[in-house]
Parts: sequence; C-alpha cells; structure tokens
Amino acid sequence: MGRLFDAVLEKVSSLGPVTVAVAEGHDPAALEAIAQAFAHGFARAELVGSRAKIEEALSSLSVPAEAVSIVESKSPEESAAKAVELVRTGRASILMKGKMHTSVLLRAVLDKEKGLRTGKVLSHTAALEVPGFDRFIFVADGGVNIAPDLERKIGIVENAIEVARALGVSQPRVAMLCAVEVPTAEYPATLDAAIIAKMADRGAFPGAFVDGPLALDVAISPEAAAIKKVDGPVAGKADVLIAPDITTGNSVAKSMQYFAGALMGGVITGATHPIVVISRADTARVKLHSLAMARCLV
Repeated sequence: MGRLFDAVLEKVSSLGPVTVAVAEGHDPAALEAIAQAFAHGFARAELVGSRAKIEEALSSLSVPAEAVSIVESKSPEESAAKAVELVRTGRASILMKGKMHTSVLLRAVLDKEKGLRTGKVLSHTAALEVPGFDRFIFVADGGVNIAPDLERKIGIVENAIEVARALGVSQPRVAMLCAVEVPTAEYPATLDAAIIAKMADRGAFPGAFVDGPLALDVAISPEAAAIKKVDGPVAGKADVLIAPDITTGNSVAKSMQYFAGALMGGVITGATHPIVVISRADTARVKLHSLAMARCLV
C-alpha cells in the first residue's frame, strides 16, 4: 500500500523544488508536510502569519531552517492576501491553507483585482489509492462546489481530467455519478450527466472518455456493469468519479479513506496556480500527497 503515491513522490522529487505559500503557517501538520516535501526535494515554504505563533510551532518540530522563511501578518485575512500575492507575483508556485478557514483563503483567491482568477471553475479533485485497485480513483468535487449546476459540472470534469493526466492517466475514464443509469426528468442530476456524456461524444473533452449517468457499482466494477448490461469505455473501468453534489463527493472520498483504508491527496484547480486545501482532520501524510499532486501541476 502506497505504491501509487510513492511513484508520484518519486516523480516530483526529480522535478526540483518550488516554493509553497502557506497562509497562517503555524499549522503543525502543514509544517510536517513541508518538512517531508523538502526532504523529498520538491518544495520549500514561505510561512505567512504571526511570527511568534509560527516560531512556537516550529520549535516542537524537526523542520530544517532552510526549508522555510516567515512573512509576518496580523490576521487570517492578511495572511490569505499576502500568500495569494506571493503566488500572483511569482515568488511561490503553490498556495496552501494553514490554520485558517477555507472560505477566508478562497475569498482572497477570488478577489477580482488581487486574486488568482482565470475565469474557470474552482474545484477540488481528490486522488485515492484504494486497497485492491491498481489505479488511482479520483473524486470531484467534495470540497468546493456545494450544488453545482450543469455549467459548473462541466468545469469540474475539465479540472478533474487535468489532475488525472498530471498524475499519469493519459486517457481518463470519467463517470458522472448518479443512483441510476437511465436519465429521468424527476432526477435532474441524471439529465446533467446525460448532457455531459453527449458533449463528450461530440468531442468536448479531447482524449478522455466521459459517460453517465452511472451508479458507483457500475462505474468501478466490471462485474456489476456486466450484470446490469451497461457497456462502453467507462463502465466498470472509471478512473474519475464526478459527484452530483458536495455531500456525495465528500462522502464517497471519505468512505474510501475511513472504511477501506485508502490513502488520499487532493488539490484545488481552476485558479492560476494549484491550491492545497485539506480538512483539519487530515494527517501530514495526506498533506504531503496533496503537495506532491500540486507539484505535478506546476
């Protein structure tokens, strides 16, 4: 277990180091991840926040002095703005959330004048290394878009394909998750899924296969797909699972973690640079995996 993420870490270690701007950089798990990323040779950090808090956090950890530097700020809002500025001006290549609320960081990212907007949808893509599977299973979006409409779902698909490709999946197979395989007006998510699948048939997502609506079992199990007589390039072979809403995406990803013992990393894309925003309950290892994913996208 760990073979897939180990390969990602090996890849990014050969790419050389980039700088990570950490907003409110006194989070111990984030600091441990930065120390590990530095040891792997692919990242160092600008820690933005209270110097006193950051130095106190560093004092209890084994973080090499050359792995970090401190940028003073007086509030979470100022930390977010300064971290975003470091990325926007090219001093850093990855933005990372420290000990602060995600909404504060994303507000700075989406600032019309000083943020990291591109016009694309911002969305979170999780990569999960699940016991018994020989490939990553990607899940989107369990972290940003609460109830995405059709336009946002298209953006989520595009972002997830980008992340999957960055992690070595040359032709991602994308399943639009629903509870059933037949589109029906009483279940609007199935109509969105069918529209996006038809868009894929017409070339909207070059180099990727997209199909739906598909239930989870049909998306990932060849046996279930055969029993239900659902065929095509995605059924039973999906790499990417696109959830109809944030509750589904979050629950599917966390179920893999907590029930199946999957290893996870995640990254937000759609901004000018990758953003690492993880649950406060996530370990330094998850954050290390997420930093490695972000490094693949730089």
